[in-house]
Amino acid sequence: MIKSTLYKIRKKLSTKAIFNTRDVTIGKHVFFGNNVIFNCKKVVIGDGTVFHSNITINSDIFSIGDYGTIYSYCFFPGPGKLHIGHNFWLGYSSLIDCQGGTEIGNNVGIGPQSQIWSHMKFGDVMAGCRFHHTKKMIIENDAWLVGHCLVSPVHIGKYSLALLGSLITKDMKSNHIYAGAPAEDVTDKIGNQFNITSTEYRKEYLVVKIEEFSKKYGLYDPWKKIDITDLITEKEAKSSKIVFDVKHRTYTKTYTKLENKLMKFLLPDAKFIPA
Repeated sequence: MIKSTLYKIRKKLSTKAIFNTRDVTIGKHVFFGNNVIFNCKKVVIGDGTVFHSNITINSDIFSIGDYGTIYSYCFFPGPGKLHIGHNFWLGYSSLIDCQGGTEIGNNVGIGPQSQIWSHMKFGDVMAGCRFHHTKKMIIENDAWLVGHCLVSPVHIGKYSLALLGSLITKDMKSNHIYAGAPAEDVTDKIGNQFNITSTEYRKEYLVVKIEEFSKKYGLYDPWKKIDITDLITEKEAKSSKIVFDVKHRTYTKTYTKLENKLMKFLLPDAKFIPA
């Protein structure tokens, strides 16, 4: 990742993105559409992340990991801290608030026109309004809000799923599915979001995906540059290959164009984070 001044960043990216701070760190292969505005004190953006057009981010501190995608007309009201992990996906015209502090894990998807809130403020406190507070918003790894979801400040467990149009007012248990307004746990009716797969299945699945990728991009003998394991050794971590650990869903970063293409090709069907 590179750290630079506002002037150097804008010159390097040749983009209409605006950073109203000099404390900006941006990874490789990052893309900005038109009218992307960061009204932040600090910005950290990982490799391969894509910002479409007409996005405004007002959090004091904004950080996002590798290979995220944020679609057009999304809004991030502040102030506060917003941390987002790797492989994030945010649909068109969504809102994520961070006044109470918002933490989003790895491999999280939030569908179009969803709203994530961490504060409730408007009434006249002087005159006695009782509803004036902030609360931390936490979304754990691999959670998925399908779309048009409204979410109060809650704790959303890993692997959990909220179906289309859910109104989330209570914590969501790990690997449970919720639906309705207000949302209810429907796991007993339709099962869990995840049935955890074996290491061998993951290896076989990834081999097929990499062969599909190689055929699409004309990569002859991909195994000269890519490897699959269930535990990345110290030697593999230092090699020039992209090494995938299917057991822990991690990989070794090479910062190459091949890595950028491959990781985006695998999404959203296979998600890996840096080892």
